[in-house]
Amino acid sequence: MKKYLKRMSGDLLLSPSLVFAAEIPLSQDLNAKASVAKGSRDGLWEKTLIVQFTEKRRTLSTIDGFADARAAINHAAHLELWKKLHEERPTRHELAIIVYVRKIQEKIADSLGLKREDVAQMSTAADMDNLAVVTKVFKPVIVTALVTAGAETNALRTGVDEGTYIKGDEPKGTVNVLILTNARLTDGAMARALITITEAKTAAFEDLRIPSSYTKGIQATGTGTDNIILVGGTMGPKVTYTGGHSRIGELIGKAAYEAVIEALGKQNGFRKEKVIH
Repeated sequence: MKKYLKRMSGDLLLSPSLVFAAEIPLSQDLNAKASVAKGSRDGLWEKTLIVQFTEKRRTLSTIDGFADARAAINHAAHLELWKKLHEERPTRHELAIIVYVRKIQEKIADSLGLKREDVAQMSTAADMDNLAVVTKVFKPVIVTALVTAGAETNALRTGVDEGTYIKGDEPKGTVNVLILTNARLTDGAMARALITITEAKTAAFEDLRIPSSYTKGIQATGTGTDNIILVGGTMGPKVTYTGGHSRIGELIGKAAYEAVIEALGKQNGFRKEKVIH
């Protein structure tokens, strides 16, 4: 384990062979830029979505909580790499997966001239090449969802399936939703938006008829490792409510729903059934 972690704590993702793909187009109103960094470890691919902000932005992450962040990342790695990490024994009371993700976060932050706490992060085994980007606008508000998703082996129905929690378990299937908006969201509005995003994700699972991987014959509501990063704006209108009855709630819900549908189609081939009238 120590030998492996020593190797892991070296170049990690940001090695001399790192290649940055073309930037992902974002609206200028979002005051952010996005790109994907690509590399490899032990012959297995690593790809990280990096979204940088021109200034500190109020951010709510289901991993890191509230923060005034300067960047957000969604790190993807080959499933076999996650399996290797999961099989390693803990050292210093930390699992290899936790150490790995933290080192990635630190390396990305360092490359951007930031501190680790300035970077919100989440991880996945879904291929970043299957990223879905959906933007919704109702002037002057703009919302963009950047989503990766996989649900072939880890889909579950919350409230029905058994939870066997293992901290740091590898992300076998994960829906990661990153939402950007120019609206100035209150902390309450950001927290409420997590419900809107989750409802949209669950609606997507229902419309794709994705079954639970654990209980035969029932509909899944998501996977056991899903995460969200929500990034508020600094220039748009102030918003205190993001539920489905609000216009911004509609934008968030539609962007998240369409991006989850697209990402699951790209990653796993799930498709909505055509309705014949």
